[in-house]
Amino acid sequence: MNLIVSLKDIILRRRVTAVQFAKFFIIGGINTVVDFGIYVALTRLFDFWSRHIVWAATVSFTVAVFSSYLMNTRWTFSQRQLDWRRTMKFYVVATGGLGWNALIIYLLTNVGLYDIFAKIIATGLVLIWNFTLQKKWTFRS
Repeated sequence: MNLIVSLKDIILRRRVTAVQFAKFFIIGGINTVVDFGIYVALTRLFDFWSRHIVWAATVSFTVAVFSSYLMNTRWTFSQRQLDWRRTMKFYVVATGGLGWNALIIYLLTNVGLYDIFAKIIATGLVLIWNFTLQKKWTFRS
C-alpha cells in the first residue's frame, strides 16, 4: 500500500513539474523574443552596441528577466503576492544565468561561431539552469 501511495506521489510531483516546466518554457519563449529583439535592435542599429555585443546581450537579457519574473511569479509558480525575498532570489539566479549567458556567448564567438548561433546555444543552456534553480530554490515548489 505504501509503495502505491509513494508511486502516486512521484507521478503527481512529476506531472506538476512538467506543467511548471511547460509554463516556464512558454514564458521563456516570450522573453527570448524580447531578449533577441532588443539584442538585434541594439547590435544592428547602433554602432556602439555592435562593438560591445556582450554588453548588448546583458542589457537585453536584463529586460527579459524582469518580464520573466513577473510572469513566472503569477503563472508558473502561482504566487499571488510579490515577495522581496523571492524577488531577490529570482534575481540572484537570473544574475547567475546572465553570467553563464555572457560567458557562453564570449567563448563561442571567440572560437568563430556567429553571434546569433552563440546566443541560441547560450539561451538553451541557461534555460536549464534557470528553471532548476527557480523551482528548487526561489519558489521551492
